[in-house]
Amino acid sequence: MPSLLRDRDKFLIGAAVLGTGLGVLNLYYSSEWGWILAVLMLPALIVRVVWRSMPGWLLLSWVMFPTLVGDAAVVTRSAYLVVTTALAVVAASRTRRLDTVMMVFCLLSPFLIWALETNDWHRGLGAWLWFGGLLIGWAFGHVVGRQFALIDELERTPIRLTEAELAEDRQRIARDLHDLVGHSFSVVLLHLSGVRMLLASSPTAIGEAADALRQAEDLGRKGMDELRQALMLMHGGSHSLTPIGPGQLEHLLDTYRDAGMHIRIDVAGDIERVSAAPLIVLHDVLREALTNVAKHARSAEATIQIVVGHDGVEVRIESALGPRRRRVGGGMGLAGLDHRVAAIGGTFRARADHERWVVEAHLPRRLAGASA
Repeated sequence: MPSLLRDRDKFLIGAAVLGTGLGVLNLYYSSEWGWILAVLMLPALIVRVVWRSMPGWLLLSWVMFPTLVGDAAVVTRSAYLVVTTALAVVAASRTRRLDTVMMVFCLLSPFLIWALETNDWHRGLGAWLWFGGLLIGWAFGHVVGRQFALIDELERTPIRLTEAELAEDRQRIARDLHDLVGHSFSVVLLHLSGVRMLLASSPTAIGEAADALRQAEDLGRKGMDELRQALMLMHGGSHSLTPIGPGQLEHLLDTYRDAGMHIRIDVAGDIERVSAAPLIVLHDVLREALTNVAKHARSAEATIQIVVGHDGVEVRIESALGPRRRRVGGGMGLAGLDHRVAAIGGTFRARADHERWVVEAHLPRRLAGASA
């Protein structure tokens, strides 16, 4: 039964089986020429299964009018059971105004036979009993229809969330790209403007103009190189394009220090020689590793070693193991780091070393194929 109430096709098929069975019962209890009306009603719900766009008012008319004629002439006895099933099917579907009018007519139809005074059973409790049965069928169909509407809404929700996430990503990428190239090219424009004004005021200052143009060219190349590396990084799966400088790495560490964490850091080599994309990933490794220290370590202490060599950057973060030993690869954060480091051609490892938790990463100094 639960699956019938979650799937429209199964619900229609179940209703068709039930309605057809009740139609056969109606055929058995009919008298005189009532069998003709019973046969007429029999295929209605089966047709509704095949004809998915069948209007609700047509289905109700198909089963309602033979029922009215049969009960008014007292040649059928149980046809309203078929009408009740059809009413539930229509109420569970998307209804139009004409469908609603026909459903109201079906609910009141037992009293029409009562008014005709041709059926003694309807003049007693029959009209009220059939009205109650029809009302139950309509209410059941209405509840099922509401459930189908909620299921549709739940199915649309992930699509809407995905669309909203894509829109947010587009805005973030536009903002990050602006931040990435805005500074470099603003300085380039200042140099070019300076050259123009220098030549306008002193046409003989060729040497100074050449120096300014050389600086503008270097800054332009650096900006394009950072942009190309960041785009390659994004293509490899990173969620950030924002350029990271040495000052921002120190700001990240200060954030954790301000929260009460004791951090010792040793940097060997010139970190300014590291290109934009590896710096972004280095920032991600430090942030995730320090977040894990805050969550799991026995004490809020961490030791960071960064070595900038000719071939790449080595980073190692150590902290005391917590009461529960962390498993290598456990957690979405470490898995995400592994993916981001691998995306730029680096290696990543997180492991327990005696009573210490060690996070290690080897990053290239620049991305392969990112040369200007």
